Amino acid sequence: MALTTDQTKPWTKDAGLVAHATGLVVNALLTVAKFVVGWIAASEALTADGFNSAGDIFATAVGFVGYRYAQKPPDEDHHYGHGNAESIAGLIIGTVLAATGIFIAIEGLLASIQGKSSAPDSLALWVALLTVVTKEALYRYASSVGKRLRSPSLLASARDHRGDVLVALTVFAGILAARLGVPVLDPIAACGIGIYLVYFAIEPIRSNVGILMDQAPPAMQEGLLELVLAEPGVERATQLRLHPVGARLVVDLEIFVDAELSLREAHSIAHRVEDRLLSARSEIDSVHVHVNPFTPKR
Repeated sequence: MALTTDQTKPWTKDAGLVAHATGLVVNALLTVAKFVVGWIAASEALTADGFNSAGDIFATAVGFVGYRYAQKPPDEDHHYGHGNAESIAGLIIGTVLAATGIFIAIEGLLASIQGKSSAPDSLALWVALLTVVTKEALYRYASSVGKRLRSPSLLASARDHRGDVLVALTVFAGILAARLGVPVLDPIAACGIGIYLVYFAIEPIRSNVGILMDQAPPAMQEGLLELVLAEPGVERATQLRLHPVGARLVVDLEIFVDAELSLREAHSIAHRVEDRLLSARSEIDSVHVHVNPFTPKR
């Protein structure tokens, strides 16, 4: 399997901080709007979505702190840097999303059992529609920056934003149905919101646990080995291992070169292998090459 060279230039780290800060401010404004209007308009679904946005504030703040901490360089206690702080932040975001979903589902279920006789005010519809537009814009923005930076915390936040779009659509549909004569659909919509949030939390939890457990990107190892073997002077390559550190990767491998080469020549080959891998994939942060002598069988 051939590995294509990644020519994408990474964005500056400041872009990630701005994306996190933007999400934090927008979530705070939406939380206030949903709680206030949800109470005024008597909408369980919108109020439930307000709790969702309140959880988003905490999750986005965690993402911001984790992203910023992950930029710290290696030190005497963290030889590979602090990149996994982002994965921890992404895991927390997913966990908060799941916990919020469970809480909302229970509240919606209890409200459905108690029954509801009045429909929410039309103002709740407009806030739900505003949430759809705002969160879709946030999703596209955070997803774009997150993919460019390969940021686990930003990608987790982006998935949260997309989930919020679908949640807001559910809120809108539930409120509209309630105003058309079926008021019990408003708390039922709140229950559906909670269940969907739990589903949406699975991916950020799974992916960030994978990073923290040193799960290597699938199929990348084979492509990198092909690149190494294509370097003139490399007779064999073994023990290629990928170590994810947050959004970055550290590569360790062993190569075999002609045993008759000088130390200077063997070192030059190893250096070219390192340069080849670093230029092939922008997410590779460092490459450690161990050189072994190769003696062909007579």
